[in-house]
Amino acid sequence: MRLNCLIVDDEPIAQEILERYIEPFDQINLVGKCLNAIEASQLIQQQAVDLIFLDVEMPYLDGLSFVKSLEHPPKVIITTANREYALEGYELNVVDYLLKPISQERFLKAVNRVLTKPTHPEKSPLYVYLKVDMKMVQVFLDEILYIQGLSNYVRVFCEKRTLITYQKLSHLEEILPADVFFRSHRSYIVNLTKIKSYTSQDLEVGETEIPVGGNHREALIRVLAKFQA
Repeated sequence: MRLNCLIVDDEPIAQEILERYIEPFDQINLVGKCLNAIEASQLIQQQAVDLIFLDVEMPYLDGLSFVKSLEHPPKVIITTANREYALEGYELNVVDYLLKPISQERFLKAVNRVLTKPTHPEKSPLYVYLKVDMKMVQVFLDEILYIQGLSNYVRVFCEKRTLITYQKLSHLEEILPADVFFRSHRSYIVNLTKIKSYTSQDLEVGETEIPVGGNHREALIRVLAKFQA
């Protein structure tokens, strides 16, 4: 079964790049290219669309507001030059978030997520395996307090142990469930369920104060505000 897809981007060059990337896929049928959300909304009323490659900053209506306006939105892959919308995008359950300029390799990874996405929603994993010394160690997600990234390795602080694994913080950010683990600083990922208290400057996790980076502050406060009584 072929998926009907739509490109929504106000930059013609960006549209051309995406169209070139889509062309080799027999499973994907490009049904239209729109310069803004208004055009896209009109096309969706006339044509079945299964997947949208969607820019965020566009005239008239931004991409994320467009998704919110759809009663039954199709699968969405965000394509933007700005990182700041990532959290809100994932809250809308987008398939992937591609930062411009988009490489063909990264595009392929995003499309594969669509083509291999299971019919039933995936459950968050209970644990991950981390390479510690010369073996793979099972770490349950609910025992992790926070993770600190250093130059070529990270420290995983758990309730009863601390593990050192030679991986990049960005890799752990990608494999850990985004609804539980949040990048609060360029050097820290925190388990949202383990935060005892917070201000706009820092978080109290266990017995440690974790800094909140300026680029992450607004998104983090917005997430934590959802849990206020």
